Amino acid sequence: MFMAASVLAVSCAGEKAEEVTTGEAQEVMEVAEATSYSLAEESSISWRGFKSFVSSEHVGYIGIQDGSFDVKDGMVVGGTVTIDMNAIVNTDIEDEGKNGYLVGHLKSEDFFFVESYPTAQFEIVEVKAAEGEMTNSTVVGNLTMRGVTNSIEFPANITVTEEGVSFMAPTFGIDRTKWGVKFHDREDASIAESLKEDLIDHTIELKFDVKANA
Repeated sequence: MFMAASVLAVSCAGEKAEEVTTGEAQEVMEVAEATSYSLAEESSISWRGFKSFVSSEHVGYIGIQDGSFDVKDGMVVGGTVTIDMNAIVNTDIEDEGKNGYLVGHLKSEDFFFVESYPTAQFEIVEVKAAEGEMTNSTVVGNLTMRGVTNSIEFPANITVTEEGVSFMAPTFGIDRTKWGVKFHDREDASIAESLKEDLIDHTIELKFDVKANA
C-alpha cells in the first residue's frame, strides 16, 4: 500500500517548532484483546527541515508503506506506522534535473541512506490523556530511522469512533543527528563538506495526520 505521506521543507531556523523530548528506546508492551485498525489511504505525515542561516525551502512527499492502530475500550493503546523512505518526492523544484538531484541526495548516505535503510518506523509505546488547546493526548513512541531507535514524546489529538481512528499531532521538531542523519558524516570529509553540515539545521519537523479504518 502506498500513500503520499510527508513533506520535507527547508526554511529559516527562527521559524522551527519546539523540539520534543527524546530518549532511549522503550519497551513496547502487547495489549491483550485489542482491535486492529488498518491505516487509511488519506493518511499523511508532514516533514520540514531547516537551513540555519539562510532562507531556502523544498517541499515534497514520502510514502507510508503500511501500519495500524490497536484499540481497546475506545482508546488507542498501540500501533505502528512504517514509512517508505524510497518514496521521497520533491514538488517545489520544477526543473526535472535539479529535482532528481535533490531527491537522490536525500536518499543517499549523506542523509537517509535508503539503500541500506529503506523504511523508517514509528511504534506507539503509550498514550496518556492530557489537556491541550488542540490536543487531548500525550503520545510516547519509538521512532526508528537509519537503523537507530529513540523514543519521542509529543501531544496529539486522537479520536476513536465505530468507523475508525483519527490521529493528529501538531508540528513538532526532532534532532536528526540523534538518528545519525548527518551530511558528510565521515572521517575523510573535507572542511568544506563538514561546514555544509553546520549550515543545515539539526531540526526536522514532523506533523501527523493519520487515519485508520475499523
